[in-house]
Amino acid sequence: MPIEQTPMLLVVMVAVCSVVAWRNGGRFFLAFLWVGIAAFVLISPAGPPDSAYNWLARGWTLLLGASFGIVSIVAATEHFFPRALSALAVAIALAFALVLVSPGGPTRISNAMVSEFNRRNDQSIASLREVSGQAGWKELVNGSPTLQRLTEESEAQLASIPKWSSVLVPALLALESLAAMSLGWALFHRMSNVAIGPPLGKLRDFRFNDQLVWGVAVGASIFLLPAFEEGRNAGLNLLLFFGVLYTLRGMGILAWMSRTRVLTFMLFALALVAWPLVAALAFGLGLGDTWLDLRTRAQAKSR
Repeated sequence: MPIEQTPMLLVVMVAVCSVVAWRNGGRFFLAFLWVGIAAFVLISPAGPPDSAYNWLARGWTLLLGASFGIVSIVAATEHFFPRALSALAVAIALAFALVLVSPGGPTRISNAMVSEFNRRNDQSIASLREVSGQAGWKELVNGSPTLQRLTEESEAQLASIPKWSSVLVPALLALESLAAMSLGWALFHRMSNVAIGPPLGKLRDFRFNDQLVWGVAVGASIFLLPAFEEGRNAGLNLLLFFGVLYTLRGMGILAWMSRTRVLTFMLFALALVAWPLVAALAFGLGLGDTWLDLRTRAQAKSR
């Protein structure tokens, strides 16, 4: 993930929810406590103190939290997901404007993230080599060609991560931010007696505005058509972000079709074993639901 310190995002989201709740008549102490914790987290280094990533991670966290708070005040009657998408759009627009007027522009941000991913990658490879260099592990690996091959493949995979992660920073950051906002929203509503909106629904009910299908269409067009070759990375990021959203929607449909908790558990166990197949199926179902609207049709027939 672009921001390694995910708890920092989570703490700031809970603090923002607490302030919005206090504005609506909630407890001052809860807001004061979480704002204090968030302030402490934000002034603490998010990485090497002298690195650009340290400032980028804290800056994005603050920008996202402010955007989510403003959207929650302006659109107080909206459900969580429209709020989160709106906050994400506002934060991305503001961040893009700041990047354009800052020295170095997008290139400087890209270089900072590449350096950060390489730093994490070097630490992971060093840890892997430290473990594989121990006498007991060496004897085990030397006696098993399979383990030796797995160790070599693991190191090769770790070495390839920075190349792809640096290209997919926008999509990964957006998905990580959505996850942090949803976790913060759920955690806050477990602590507070004042709701700032409807609670999160069940996965089987997850859906969103069908107009988001244009995100997949535009992303695929930019990524696949030769005329947009220079913008292929942008198309790939759009495909990843909206693809994950539609995959989640498809997983909701699969959970709805499973009906019982046992079947749902079996489905997610299958997803762990054969995740490419299940993810492709879920993406197809989620995308097709834009036009088929399976759950609404089934409810209409049952009446």
